[in-house]
Amino acid sequence: MTDDLKPTRSAPIRSAWFNCHAGVAGDMTLAALVDAGADTDMVADTIAGLGVDGYAMFFERVQRSGVGAMWANIVTHDDLHDHDHGEHDAHVPHRPASEIFALLDAADLPDRVRTRARTVFERLAAVEGAIHGIDPADVELHEVGALDSIIDVVGVCAALESLDIDHIGCSSIGLGNGIVRTAHGELPHPAPATMALLTEAGAPTHGLDTTLETATPTGAALMTTLASSFGPITGGTSSAVGYGAGTADPPGRANIVQVVITVTE
Repeated sequence: MTDDLKPTRSAPIRSAWFNCHAGVAGDMTLAALVDAGADTDMVADTIAGLGVDGYAMFFERVQRSGVGAMWANIVTHDDLHDHDHGEHDAHVPHRPASEIFALLDAADLPDRVRTRARTVFERLAAVEGAIHGIDPADVELHEVGALDSIIDVVGVCAALESLDIDHIGCSSIGLGNGIVRTAHGELPHPAPATMALLTEAGAPTHGLDTTLETATPTGAALMTTLASSFGPITGGTSSAVGYGAGTADPPGRANIVQVVITVTE
């Protein structure tokens, strides 16, 4: 059979499925992808393309309820917040969504990284605009506009690019209860932005017996924007698995996000 008569085969599809049983945050998502094999140098170089300074990023092996996991520790010069996967800093400086869009548009980023990151912030701005009754272009993002959250989002998109991920899926997302402190004051947990993102996307959720903020707006924005399916893991050959740790280490519950990388021919 000549080459032009041979049946063509499409390239394998690489998928990432996130198990968010314990909740989800931006730093946990980034750490899970690094644990699954994302190139930390590529991630760091991509974040450097933002052209901002005043931060440091470290990855460290830790244990969460007996499970080995990666912890992403992102420290910013002005100590925007401590990434504890359980509490917002009520004094986080805010940034207009328009400023973040301009930063991403001007950055030296791979096209798919820029597109994915911008879409995440566009979704957040739309949700926040609806909550506060203002135009999304005029929204001022507080916790998610902080430098470390911007690094989380761009870092996750860079890690997905490093792993050449085409399709993203997500499990049911674990939600805590109680009160969360935000730049707007004390709000019910899940925070309004988190709940709006999950509701708009029709994302499945389940309750956890904890007052920790298990699902942050950044984590919810990443999953509801980038995931094209929710539910059990899809078929395929598993090629890697990673675990991303939250800073909090509550007893009796592994505070981790699991990611499974699969390949479908």
